[in-house]
Amino acid sequence: MSEVSKGAATAHGTGWWSLAGWVLIALGFFGGGFLLILEVLLEAASYLGALYILFALVVAVGVLLHGVAFVLRRRIRDPERHESPVRVRFTLDLAKRSHIYGIVSICLTSLLVLMLLGFGSYKSYRATESVSFCGELCHDVMQPEWTTYQTSSHARVACVECHIGEGADWFVRSKIDGLRQVWAVTVDSFSRPIPTPIHNLRPARETCEECHWPQKFIGYKEMVRSYTLSDEENTQHRLRMLLKIGGEQTGFMKGSGIHYHMLIAASVQYIAMDERRQDIRWVRVTRADGSISEFNDADSPLTEEEIATAEVRNMDCMDCHNRPAHQFKAPMASVNMAIEQGAIPRSLPYVKVQAVQALSKKYETTDEALVGIANDMRSYYREEYPQFLEDGNDDLARAIESVQAIYQGSIFPTMKADWSAYPDNIGHHYSPGCFRCHNENMESESGEHIFTTCSNCHLILAQGESIDDVNVDFRTGLDFVHPEDGSTINEYQDCVDCHTGGGGVYE
Repeated sequence: MSEVSKGAATAHGTGWWSLAGWVLIALGFFGGGFLLILEVLLEAASYLGALYILFALVVAVGVLLHGVAFVLRRRIRDPERHESPVRVRFTLDLAKRSHIYGIVSICLTSLLVLMLLGFGSYKSYRATESVSFCGELCHDVMQPEWTTYQTSSHARVACVECHIGEGADWFVRSKIDGLRQVWAVTVDSFSRPIPTPIHNLRPARETCEECHWPQKFIGYKEMVRSYTLSDEENTQHRLRMLLKIGGEQTGFMKGSGIHYHMLIAASVQYIAMDERRQDIRWVRVTRADGSISEFNDADSPLTEEEIATAEVRNMDCMDCHNRPAHQFKAPMASVNMAIEQGAIPRSLPYVKVQAVQALSKKYETTDEALVGIANDMRSYYREEYPQFLEDGNDDLARAIESVQAIYQGSIFPTMKADWSAYPDNIGHHYSPGCFRCHNENMESESGEHIFTTCSNCHLILAQGESIDDVNVDFRTGLDFVHPEDGSTINEYQDCVDCHTGGGGVYE
């Protein structure tokens, strides 16, 4: 082939390179513009915004191909000026329009690429900070947290406001940890359930107290709890009580009440023997006057060496309010609430027992659970109360539908996530909660116990079917009467010995 033919062929080849560059540039800008229009029409930001960076890279590759084709064409047209295979010399002549057009084109293209990269980076940042990104991108892994979050009291608070907070240092930490989590999801090495508590979570005083001010805690809070007994009539039982919350500026209860722990009048430190911080064996209380008390488990006390080497944690909001946005309610609590609200008809005999037992069974998948719940409840009423399966009576159908909804909203078998995997430390009904520390075993060297009396934290005002009339001593309140057997409980007794939250209490 002659030199002329070779040059023509080469020039023709660079033409294809240039064309490919223009195609990529057009494709990148078209894709970015289309994505922008799509987001405007949908009126919602999505993690798909990260595609802006991809389109910017496509444009950059197109510009690179076009530049390579331009250099090769110059070498072909004037080979004597480009005898070196490495060195390429250009001469700028502003008298030539082609040179001016070239400079303007390069500047505009570079500006547009930088704008697209910057916009894509911003959209990617916003996408990774969005609630949908946190909850939906890794759907199988985050489904339990995403589902419970949407029905929580913090459902309108973005995930990053609690899990990251403000500041560049915590942002960087979260993104580095996010890469580890992405890898765990990719290779399927994540734990089931996701372990808690999160040990690298930002201090609660830097997140929770952005809204919840310690100085504004109220002194008292009246609360009414409704329970359904496990009898044939599903009898309603109510408990009216006064919680002693306490606060710094409440005067009458200054430095006392439940929030005594929150560094208002004292510093509380503890040592937990397990990762979930449920087994607490040692507590140190530093009071406002500087006095210190240490409490050790009388049955299995920690030695001085064990205390010296153990992790001592300063108690904060999250040690009690450990499920602020992802609460997995126990079947007993969910069924009580559903009956009180009328979602589960109280007219169905023993419906509380049947619903709790159906929810407490182990299933491999949610679909299997929905079928199992329906079959179990229908089977029981078919044998014991067949009239509820007759045409025109929809009480059983409503009950089954409500129990299935409870399961879908609080129990996730594939992730092994439920109330037993994530105990709630508020109270002490279905998990140890307060009784992790406030028990008769926690004793000081002088024989003082952390637990003294129930009225330290709350007063019972009334209990039973009617709670309207209140006539009690506000210093001591009423003794708690167990609704099932009428026995009086006026001393320490661990509720979770019987009340595990599920159907085990009926066995």
